[in-house]
Amino acid sequence: MNGVWTSKEAEGNLTRLLEQARTIGPQRIRDKTGIYVLKVEDDFSKADAAESMLKLRPKG
Repeated sequence: MNGVWTSKEAEGNLTRLLEQARTIGPQRIRDKTGIYVLKVEDDFSKADAAESMLKLRPKG
């Protein structure tokens, strides 16, 4: 897949579409009303790894 999906392809391959958006980059879904772009954004609700490690360091 070259990153451009028809709406029917996207509907039938949702898991693959999401995986490619995560691993390859933004995926475009084309239908009769236009082109929609699916991209993954960082989940900022998860703790930053560096911050987590700093909290675990020995104090003193």
